[in-house]
Amino acid sequence: MDKFNFTKRALADLPVPETGRKEYADTKVSGLRVRVAPSGRKAFCVIRKKGGKFIRSTIGVWPDLTIDGARRKALDVLQEIATTGNNPNETRRVHEQANVTLSEALEEYIASRGDRIKETTRNQYRAVLGNYSQEWMRQPLRHITRERVQQRHKAISEGRVSWTNAEGRRVEMRKASKAQADLWGRALRAVYRFSHDHYRDEDGQTLLPDPPTMVLSTKRQWNHVSRKTSRIRNHDLGRWLAAVELVRSEAIASREDTRAAICDGLDVALFTGLRRSEVFGLTWDRVNLGGRYFWIEETKNGDPLELPITDTLLTIFRRRWNVCGTISPYVFPGPDMAKPAHDPRKTITRIVAATVPNPNPDGLKPIAFACHDARRTFGSVAELVGVGTYILKRLMNHKSKRDDVTEGYLSFSADELRDPAERIERAMLEHAGLAQKPDAALDSQLAALVEGMPDKDKRRLLFELAAKLHGTDDDTSASNGSEQG
Repeated sequence: MDKFNFTKRALADLPVPETGRKEYADTKVSGLRVRVAPSGRKAFCVIRKKGGKFIRSTIGVWPDLTIDGARRKALDVLQEIATTGNNPNETRRVHEQANVTLSEALEEYIASRGDRIKETTRNQYRAVLGNYSQEWMRQPLRHITRERVQQRHKAISEGRVSWTNAEGRRVEMRKASKAQADLWGRALRAVYRFSHDHYRDEDGQTLLPDPPTMVLSTKRQWNHVSRKTSRIRNHDLGRWLAAVELVRSEAIASREDTRAAICDGLDVALFTGLRRSEVFGLTWDRVNLGGRYFWIEETKNGDPLELPITDTLLTIFRRRWNVCGTISPYVFPGPDMAKPAHDPRKTITRIVAATVPNPNPDGLKPIAFACHDARRTFGSVAELVGVGTYILKRLMNHKSKRDDVTEGYLSFSADELRDPAERIERAMLEHAGLAQKPDAALDSQLAALVEGMPDKDKRRLLFELAAKLHGTDDDTSASNGSEQG
């Protein structure tokens, strides 16, 4: 290795290697070296052996770091190694990790989850933390205190938080939201807990204080927003389905294909209980009209789901195929046929308005609706018709509990799910007045048959039915009559 007195002229004249890196030693400070890379970059580093370990620590790049500055810094590093025995690289790493920012910790948390966390969840974490705690993102995680967490959670609950959007415009919360405050708290808690365990020094000691989100639990400040229970009531199913049909017909007539697709998607959500993303993300390669089944590959819990195509669904799928089956990969495409419809809010607003009849002698109010109401409606009707707990969980694709051994042995395909799915569909149509109950239909047939019979035949039929109900027949009745005579 070449050794010489580092000077500006000497360093400037160092040749640039074609491959690899060339290293030179300073004669004034033992252990100070300069490494020349093929790119022409010249970096100062310190070399030292301590405890049988070889230590190399980069201290700066020339000419940003002067030769005199490099010598002073090298002496400081060499003294630290000699007195403490610490590797300056490890010291620097610990310092950097101890000062990890919220943004860096968030990305490390997401990366550690890999495929176990969905893209929608990743985006939700980035949006919630990036909006409601925007000014914290570049701050060290250890600077987030219990007091700051407590104050920010309260501010979000009361709708007093604002942030700068991607266009540079200042945005304020449209309304107070206790649910969003708890969502923000859970996201921050997940990232901080991960970081608290992940970032450690060489002795395994954690580098961060205890999670500050603990204050929300110890001081009982979680809002604990009640789970939503809204759904379409059974007696409102007729109004709702009629309103969907009206908006769909108007959309078809005016060639508003996206609006018509959304109407069909909302009907599929109601008659299957599928989540919004599962419905509108459905592609034709997962629909088998001939076999009367379809399947969802990417579900919320990660398990694929195969469902039967009932009569109502078959009508919808055939209508969708005639519209876009050969020009779009999606069953419910948006304006761009290569992408699915993604925002049904405007269409839902029209449908809700259409649920009010005109004239309205009973003063009926609009049927409030959110996409997840369809799922709750499906589950409620399914429970009422008695499809069974395990069947219902499979239809709605709910995750099995680890301690439920029985459920682990059950496997239902579209064929086994067909009968319960048809029972649920028929119950919905009956509530909507679009299908007659079997006993009601039979009563109507009997009434029509008896109506045209002579009175004599009606009496004879009545006596025969009465005799059967009492466990006798015509011969017994006749013989009894003869004996009495």
